[in-house]
Formats: sequence, C-alpha cells, structure tokens
Amino acid sequence: MKQITKVRKAVCIMANALKKAGYTLSEAFKKAWRRIKLTMTIRAVGTTFENRQERLQFLKQFRPNDLHVTLEREPENSLDSCAIKIVVHILPIAKKTMIGYVPRGLAGELAKVLNMGMSVKASLLEIIGGYSYKETLGALINITI
Repeated sequence: MKQITKVRKAVCIMANALKKAGYTLSEAFKKAWRRIKLTMTIRAVGTTFENRQERLQFLKQFRPNDLHVTLEREPENSLDSCAIKIVVHILPIAKKTMIGYVPRGLAGELAKVLNMGMSVKASLLEIIGGYSYKETLGALINITI
C-alpha cells in the first residue's frame, strides 16, 4: 500500500512540474503516468566536459552486462540544485566513473522522485557518436521508475 501511495505522489509531483512547464493539467498527468509506468530513454548531457570523452571511449570496450548504471543526486551542484549525475560501475575492474548528467528538464522531476526514496533503475543502452575525428561521444541511458 505504501508503494502505491508513493507512486501516486510521484505522479502528482511530476505532473505539477510539467504543468509549470506549459502542459495542460490533463496532458501533464498523462505524461507523468507514462513516465512512471514505462521507461524513458535519454541522452546524457555534459559528456564533453572534464575527461568524460576519454571515459566513454574506455567504456566502449566492455559488454553491457559488465556495466551497471546508477543515478545519484548532486544537490551541491552550483549550476543546478536538482542535478542528477550518471555513474557507470565497471564490474570486471571494480571501478566507477561519472559520464554525465540527466537533462535539466527531467532532472527537476526525477530529483523529487529520488528524494521520496522511490526506486529508479538505469542502464546504459549504448555509447553513440565518435564516427569521425571531430564528432564527440554520447550515451543513451534507459531509466525506469
């Protein structure tokens, strides 16, 4: 029963954030329920800063089963107090690395869900880009609430 109450509360929080972003209340609730029930695929942001391009290049050598992804709140982030960093745990070598962030629009909603203590799962679908010497690498992340 507690889990159902948490889910409903999370939907209301997400719907309110979407309404503030310009959706009608009906559209906001439909979109929030879809996000809760289904999975979301996002492209990680901030992958070109620091040495994250090298990290992504290094991760390309591992199989998806060898990589475990967690989403971690970063409330002390000076640019966005709702920031959620994407951390990849490399199981064969027992190391972890941060590869980027959840996009700001979704992070605001997802941060509230994480703060409620709800389980949010993430996985690395694929590392994209890098086809020519100029093109940067990115990451597609699947998120399930």
